[in-house]
Amino acid sequence: MNIQRDLLQKLAPFLSRREYIAVVGPRQSGKTTFLEILQKYLHEELKIRKEFIQTVTFEDRRLLSQFETDPAAFIRSYIPPHVTGRFYFMIDEFQYAVDGGQKLKLLYDTLKNIKIVITGSSSLDIKAHVGRHMVGRIVTFDLYPFNFREYLRANDKRLESIYAENNEQVISSVWKSKGLKKRQADPFGEELRQHYEKFCIWGGYPAVVLARNNAIRSKLLSDTYNNYILKDIKTLLELATEKNLLLLSQYLATQTGNIVVYQNLGQTAHLDHRQIKKHLNILEETYVCREVRPFFTNRQKELTKNPKIFFMDMGFRNNLMENMNSLAVRPDAGAIVENVVFIRLNELCSRVQKINFWRTKAGAEVDFIIHKQDALLPVEVKYTGFKSEKVSRSLASFIDTFKPDCAVVLTKDFWGSGKKDKTRILFIPVYYL
Repeated sequence: MNIQRDLLQKLAPFLSRREYIAVVGPRQSGKTTFLEILQKYLHEELKIRKEFIQTVTFEDRRLLSQFETDPAAFIRSYIPPHVTGRFYFMIDEFQYAVDGGQKLKLLYDTLKNIKIVITGSSSLDIKAHVGRHMVGRIVTFDLYPFNFREYLRANDKRLESIYAENNEQVISSVWKSKGLKKRQADPFGEELRQHYEKFCIWGGYPAVVLARNNAIRSKLLSDTYNNYILKDIKTLLELATEKNLLLLSQYLATQTGNIVVYQNLGQTAHLDHRQIKKHLNILEETYVCREVRPFFTNRQKELTKNPKIFFMDMGFRNNLMENMNSLAVRPDAGAIVENVVFIRLNELCSRVQKINFWRTKAGAEVDFIIHKQDALLPVEVKYTGFKSEKVSRSLASFIDTFKPDCAVVLTKDFWGSGKKDKTRILFIPVYYL
């Protein structure tokens, strides 16, 4: 079963443009399936004839060899005679191509009326080896595991429609400064919260979401980690061992939501400072985790202070900890929800808007600071029951210091709004973000 992906809506306007398209993301995030969805969209919605659309994978080493030997002849061999319209050529697992960026540039400059779409599992490979040759010639999109709306789309379309209606208003209120309607008790809140808590534990890998039971889900998550090490990280790190990487990954999983100390990472994983930085970079570029740095008006301080590390899929993270228990019985429930919020904010910001956290020497802390053009948006995650609007001391301190136009408190199930001085404060159930 192919679940429609939200990325299609973002990517669709670029299908008629000259630039090539790259779709990158972690293994098992659904890139191959997305090409099938895209192919169907081209045929059924844009009325492109099927013979004008071709998909290949470079996991087929024979096809990879043919492309590397003569890329132009390889592409032309798939184009039917007397084609007058645009031909869409999709290449899955493009990261296997040697000097792929140079070959794409050759194709872009010599073959007209060809639209190429590539996918890759490593941001490092695609952006470093392709991007530098294709500046101005390629547009890159990230495809992550299912977000919560896509999770609902796969499990309960009725609740998806409820989510969509409320999420649209949340996005308009937070990102477009529109008003938030006064809410009473949410009749759908309990159902949505149950799904959200399950999503927090098992994550959004499509195969995991669509699996029939937890035993299968656990097996799929374990296989994803093992195959990921074998296929991506060991190659990229060259001399690193699986043991070093496993120790580092497991320690990072225990530190979710906390500031990481490089010295502690090194002692745990038996790696020196240089190796730690290299490992963390590879983990980020292969979509396992991402660092969030503290917010300072002094940019130099921001770069030198220790970051927080968040995982890009919670099923992956919880599997590393060998703990798939529900939020109700977990001491790290708050950290898990905070991490899921980061994943969503990362998607909404699309790497265009920066995300930081804020912490003072006195201990005041705001979970996330979003940079909205020239404005700051503080976001607090409070996965507890609210009976009325209540602003924490930390958030109040940030508002006093920086005077943002808007602040957001993500709650367990409470809707509300208020003001502190001139700052609008929105209280929103976290599952509607």
